[in-house]
Amino acid sequence: MKALFAAAATGFASSFCYNRELATCSAAKSPFSTTEFRPFTLMNFYDESHNTRVFRFALPEADMPLNLEVSSCITAKYTGKNGEAVIRPYTPINKSDQRGYFEILVKRYDNSKMTTHLFSLKKGDTLEFKGPWVKIPIKANQYRHIGMIAGGTGITPMYQVARNVLRVPKNTTAISLIYANTRKEDVLLGNELNELMETCPLFSPYYVLSQAPSDWMGGVGYVNKEMIKSVMPPPSSAADSIILVCGPPPFMEAISGDKDFKTSPPSQGELKGMLKELGYMQKMVFKF
Repeated sequence: MKALFAAAATGFASSFCYNRELATCSAAKSPFSTTEFRPFTLMNFYDESHNTRVFRFALPEADMPLNLEVSSCITAKYTGKNGEAVIRPYTPINKSDQRGYFEILVKRYDNSKMTTHLFSLKKGDTLEFKGPWVKIPIKANQYRHIGMIAGGTGITPMYQVARNVLRVPKNTTAISLIYANTRKEDVLLGNELNELMETCPLFSPYYVLSQAPSDWMGGVGYVNKEMIKSVMPPPSSAADSIILVCGPPPFMEAISGDKDFKTSPPSQGELKGMLKELGYMQKMVFKF
């Protein structure tokens, strides 16, 4: 299922990740709209883990570029039998200039109407999407060091950022990731993250399992202050570094405090948790 992870962490290298592909998006218009939902056809899907699936939707034309600004999400909508519209945000995991299709990674929850609907879709079915919505614009060389702390499906915006920053030929931005899960089989995008680690010396992932096997080489238990101090850029680097956080609500509360959902859209909310206790400033942390 996954080729797991040659090492739990690697040192930062001074060289950059070389990629022959284009580093910037085409100037062509977006296949999405921010004012209306548009239907997209499901091309294919595959199981990423025992409870997550990657869905590939076709763009209107086979050679149309995705043109997705990093980091962005899109919103999916379907209408239930009772006429109720169900809307949920998802993060495409493609390269920003991917042509012909986009992919989203979705975890199934038994009490979720949207994921139940998504997992019932067959090839050729359609689902409506709207957007994209830029969460925080991030480009190669914008920061000296990007730190990422993710739990579970919170890896999706991190992978979008890492994949698109590290593939720029003259990128010098280092990216370090702490990625927490329960079990080894819960790790998502393991092959893709491993490939980034092997091909991009400036990418350094550190995996943490709360239920680790005896031969596990990464972190064991829950993300703690020592892990953060060891892997993340320090609080003193606020001028040229940033830390991105994404995960389920209890994870967010422990790391940074969750966003403030009293507003629409939600605001960043007060910085709390371990990052505040370690001396990080609000302006250095972004919560997805």
